[in-house]
Amino acid sequence: MAKKNKMKPRELREAQKKARQLKAAEINNNAAPAIAAMPAAQVIAPAAEKKKSSVKAAGMKSILVSENKMYITSFGKGNSAVLEYEVDKVDNNNYNKTQLSSKDNSNIELGDVNEVNITFSSKHGFESGVEINTSNPTHRSGESSPVRWDMLGLKSELEKRFFGKTFDDNIHIQLIYNILDIEKILAVYVTNIVYALNNMLGIKGSESYDDFMGYLSARNTYEVFTHPDKSNLSDKVKGNIKKSLSKFNDLLKTKRLGYFGLEEPKTKDTRVSQAYKKRVYHMLAIVGQIRQSVFHDKTSKLDEDLYSFIDIIDSEYRETLDYLVDERFDSINKGFIQGNKVNISLLIDMMKGYEADDIIRLYYDFIVLKSQKNLGFSIKKLREKMLDEYGFRFKDKQYDSVRSKMYKLMDFLLFCNYYRNDVVAGEALVRKLRFSMTDDEKEGIYADEASKLWGKFRNDFENIADHMNGDVIKELGKADMDFDEKILDSEKKNASDLLYFSKMIYMLTYFLDGKEINDLLTTLISKFDNIKEFLKIMKSSAVDVECELTAGYKLFNDSQRITNELFIVKNIASMRKPASSAKLTMFRDALTILGIDDNITDDRISEILKLKEKGKGIHGLRNFITNNVIESSRFVYLIKYANAQKIRKVAKNEKVVMFVLGGIPDTQIERYYKSCVEFPDMNSSLEVKRSELARMIKNISFDDFKNVKQQAKGRENVAKERAKAVIGLYLTVMYLLVKNLVNVNARYVIAIHCLERDFGLYKEIIPELASKNLKNDYRILSQTLCELCDKSPNLFLKKNRRLRKCVEVDINNADSSMTRKYRNCIAHLTVVRELKEYIGDIRTVDSYFSIYHYVMQRCITKRENDTKQEEKIKYEDDLLKNHGYTKDFVKALNSPFGYNIPRFKNLSIEQLFDRNEYLTEK
Repeated sequence: MAKKNKMKPRELREAQKKARQLKAAEINNNAAPAIAAMPAAQVIAPAAEKKKSSVKAAGMKSILVSENKMYITSFGKGNSAVLEYEVDKVDNNNYNKTQLSSKDNSNIELGDVNEVNITFSSKHGFESGVEINTSNPTHRSGESSPVRWDMLGLKSELEKRFFGKTFDDNIHIQLIYNILDIEKILAVYVTNIVYALNNMLGIKGSESYDDFMGYLSARNTYEVFTHPDKSNLSDKVKGNIKKSLSKFNDLLKTKRLGYFGLEEPKTKDTRVSQAYKKRVYHMLAIVGQIRQSVFHDKTSKLDEDLYSFIDIIDSEYRETLDYLVDERFDSINKGFIQGNKVNISLLIDMMKGYEADDIIRLYYDFIVLKSQKNLGFSIKKLREKMLDEYGFRFKDKQYDSVRSKMYKLMDFLLFCNYYRNDVVAGEALVRKLRFSMTDDEKEGIYADEASKLWGKFRNDFENIADHMNGDVIKELGKADMDFDEKILDSEKKNASDLLYFSKMIYMLTYFLDGKEINDLLTTLISKFDNIKEFLKIMKSSAVDVECELTAGYKLFNDSQRITNELFIVKNIASMRKPASSAKLTMFRDALTILGIDDNITDDRISEILKLKEKGKGIHGLRNFITNNVIESSRFVYLIKYANAQKIRKVAKNEKVVMFVLGGIPDTQIERYYKSCVEFPDMNSSLEVKRSELARMIKNISFDDFKNVKQQAKGRENVAKERAKAVIGLYLTVMYLLVKNLVNVNARYVIAIHCLERDFGLYKEIIPELASKNLKNDYRILSQTLCELCDKSPNLFLKKNRRLRKCVEVDINNADSSMTRKYRNCIAHLTVVRELKEYIGDIRTVDSYFSIYHYVMQRCITKRENDTKQEEKIKYEDDLLKNHGYTKDFVKALNSPFGYNIPRFKNLSIEQLFDRNEYLTEK
């Protein structure tokens, strides 16, 4: 009998995960080979995974349906849509086709159209001239409507909410879904911001459970907030405001708002101090108002509606938004020419075909407005390809100190080439990239373009490199610039250039890190850009359908303007450096996360780091902690979402640390092992290396770093570099753990947001829900839709009796108190808060999903007043016995989402939830 090749648990999990991914890819791509049937250990990744469908790669953007007509669009410049064809249905197999695009603008050639399929070919892109099939969106077996089913049965209600009437097309609902996507991502980020602000109140190992943000309202002025007794509000509301005011003052005292770059002024002038507090209150109240708007159905109240409240509430809030935006623009604009005179001088000397004034304006555009990011391709990647293939000279160590400046100048020359000199070449490159099917194809396209550019820019790049020495830069820095800042007056922006919605989004970025800012703004820009295109098509003479938005959604008539403004917001927003006024608090958090006694006094911290002493060479430890902990974005993230002391205790769980290390690529583990371990055995297995790194993280102590020399040489420098690597690894592992749990929670935040919204919509069409309150029982929507059976407008539950019965079982396995607590735990990120309490009890740590739900279920079954429902006792017994989450309990808790079967299954079944990889260290 052959001996089985036994795999280690982590290897088996990775192989099984890869098998699931390949199976999903096989299904999605209609592949014939039975890859999924192969043993997990034998699965081999495909050489080039497809990143987009052949339909998109060939240039078709969408097929819009209005009554008996279809409108086929292709990708134009940027995200614009080109109306290509109108297809008029005569009967099931007869269609009249009318070309709407001109010969010069047309990107696709329409072929046969029948009841089931539409055939077309690309004129410029993927497999040009080859026929490609896509499904006819008007076809649905057994249905007479020209528009596909709306499985939730809410299409008409959504159209009435957004447009005031219903339509027999799929155009309005697609525009609506883009607006709903905006609300989803805002729900996630505002929930996280509110949690982070509440979390900042945490002291001495226990966070405040009071959600003071929940009682902040932008309908109250700062005067009402600080003196509620002078208002006409009810006694209950006054009491809640007083509680929030007390917590607000506590938050200010912690100095932790400094983590968001909010600098409390050092002044004895009470007016300046009060102005700062007033601005902070306005910021928090707006965040709280947005949270209320996206988490609860507030569409009937304009002063609480997401898209209108900022223009209706007291003007003092808008004044704060103006202040924040103008402050940022002033910091960018003030002395721009003088501040960039070295680079500007070099560019004027090199770019002989340009006027000096024009170069300055273009450089402002490049640095501030960052128009290079709107070209549709990456200037940075082109430069990297050029240097990797041809410019190895520029990677020499002699350029290390000036590399950033050198690359910036190179990128600017490439930007000017596509932005001014050769726009056609840039558009051609965008088309090629759009038509590419895989990452490998994209890399090849960039490589081909780089080879063309090298001959054109080689001399310019060498000229830049020749000027990259200290003496030249120093002399240029001393020279006077003869150019007046007024040259840029027409280019410079200020707060008056932005709508208040855009200013509000900018304000939110104060509370986000760089990755979060990029994700939020990229999504918002994409959605507003899509809405702009839909409105353009709807207003076109060819389509000409009604598109008058209702009062709460008038903002979207300005989608083109908002798209442009959000590009600016994305470019000027950045993660702010921690405020200097909060340094002592940050040093305490930094030392605590490194394992020092949490009860240490401020005086002892000052003594250890010599904060009050002056002198040369005595602040090595202080500077080391500042550079490697406080200024780390991962440390800041951990303090925002977790707790320094609790993070240190979680890090002692070797099983959890090994799990996180298992998600870091092997090559990165090799580098960490080499840089962190004093005497590394590079021939040891990856499992041994991960174990050694996990042990180091488990045993990390402040004593390991207290003797590090900042200005070190020889062996001392080697020890310093090793200490930096260990801290970097430790913060990275803890960051990945917390970040991934926050990301898991975000999926459930979106589900709650959709539940609240959909409940309001269903109430309009289901009489049985008219008198119901979702807060009393979050299962009520799914329960009612199941009870309606064949009378239900929800086709998921109406047409599938078996699934309906399954949902009913899950509803009955929960109760109202469980699901209410579950909803509140999701809204307040309780899993992250309580991670330390329960994570040590898990027997097997093999996914973030399993961690999340085990901790969540322990929180739900936690004893309260020594009374429990029978269901809670049963589930708790299972949890304590099995030391892992209970699958049936997950489904019971998710039963409020059972009305949307795909979402319910994706949130309840680990294999479906885990289809996409989690965040890893790249």
